[in-house]
Amino acid sequence: METMYFIVQLLNATAQKSIKGRIHLQKLVYFCKAFGVDIDANYKLYIYGPFSQQVANALQECVIDDIMVETNGEIRMGTDFETYWDDNISEENKFKGQTTDIVNKVLGLCGNLTAKEIEIDATTFYIQRQQTALYGKAEKDSVIDKVEAAKGARFTHTEILDAYERVQKKYIPFIHTIKS
Repeated sequence: METMYFIVQLLNATAQKSIKGRIHLQKLVYFCKAFGVDIDANYKLYIYGPFSQQVANALQECVIDDIMVETNGEIRMGTDFETYWDDNISEENKFKGQTTDIVNKVLGLCGNLTAKEIEIDATTFYIQRQQTALYGKAEKDSVIDKVEAAKGARFTHTEILDAYERVQKKYIPFIHTIKS
């Protein structure tokens, strides 16, 4: 799915019709993609965790075109949101089926997290998936060491351990339900 179509629908799917800023947007889209939604966005590990230039560009385009506005660190519907929706979101590219289920689950898992919590959870999840893809499994000590190498200046060892436990309890079980 085209990134701009996705983020417009993601914003509309939130209960408050708002997203808590760029970090949240990046991580919400990341988790949706990681859980199986086909989104035109590539992610790499960056300063605040998984980052996609395509998502950043789509948001910027939405803001320039007043489809979305950013005010006080919050992303909301702009004055041209409904016009964009009516002109571009059709039955062919609208959320449905498994995509709807994944988006709703991600919003449920992450919607109330702070920017710092979603950053460390997404980083830990990203590194765990990377380690599993490379080595067939992700050893706890290895994941924690890599998260500390990436985030040690921003997060304490305890915060990283807590994030690892949240990933094991919240995110990993969800990805297994989708893949089965």
